[in-house]
Amino acid sequence: MCDTKGNIIESWGDFDSLVFPRSTLKPMLAIQLIESGASDHYTLNDAELSFACSSHQGEEIHQNLAKSWLKRLGLTENHLACGAVLPEHTESAHRLLAKGQKGCRIHHNCSGKHTGFLTTALYLDMRLDNYHVLEHPLQQLSLDILSDIADIDLRQYPIGIDGCGLPAPTMPLRQLGHAVARFANPVDLSSQRSQAILRLHEAITNEPLYIAGHGAVVSELNEVAKGVVLAKSGAEGVITAALPKQGLGIALKIADGSTRARSIVLLAILDHLNVLSSSEKHKLNKHIYPTLNNSLGVEIGKVRLAESWRSRLNQNISENI
Repeated sequence: MCDTKGNIIESWGDFDSLVFPRSTLKPMLAIQLIESGASDHYTLNDAELSFACSSHQGEEIHQNLAKSWLKRLGLTENHLACGAVLPEHTESAHRLLAKGQKGCRIHHNCSGKHTGFLTTALYLDMRLDNYHVLEHPLQQLSLDILSDIADIDLRQYPIGIDGCGLPAPTMPLRQLGHAVARFANPVDLSSQRSQAILRLHEAITNEPLYIAGHGAVVSELNEVAKGVVLAKSGAEGVITAALPKQGLGIALKIADGSTRARSIVLLAILDHLNVLSSSEKHKLNKHIYPTLNNSLGVEIGKVRLAESWRSRLNQNISENI
């Protein structure tokens, strides 16, 4: 947990460990859409900007938005560099298969990010056929923006290739927390960058379902918190939360890469920061106290925060906040 100056407010584990932030960077990557002028030129609405930040489930609302956005650009799904997959949303996948249809590129959970990149590339008259490779000017611009927000040169760290084909930067976990804090409150960034970030705050708050989907903790937390928390998940057990009012950034990485623990830990931290009201916590109860069901639908267990960790959290937060 960091503030906008990079000060560590609280920490657990090895915060200097190098991590792949993965999709938690998507809201920051969407900044180029607005700064470049592409968003205004193509009159992107809140849903489209939120979708550009998304790791969506491929529900019909996501499919329809991707199709309409690409059509408005004069492009097709074939321009997307991500692969063809079935929707992660089970019911949507079943409906497609029942119709004899196959997975396609717009179903990919990163299709919103890719459509955003294509929008900027098209507006800036850049080549579209290789927009996803590290050497492309658009990806270099993205590294510049990310480096500015994280207050480090990301080019000094290893850069991999993500599952969707785009570059996957790495950074120490503490720098991710710092970057999220600066995204939460961009007071130290340029006026243009600050305004772009605040525009993304507005879009994510107004259209939280487009950043993930129905039932997803990120969408439901953002919907319930109404801008007080702006959460974003990433693969391999990563999740972040920007707290604009406090100017804090929370960055979590579950060491074994499992997604099971991350939401419980994040919500526990938010609880002890008194960020959420009782009614808001009630609405998020299934994510705070998730149950395990077997294939028959019978509850067979519960996932809970370890009491030893809860006690340490209580002590550390009271001493440092």
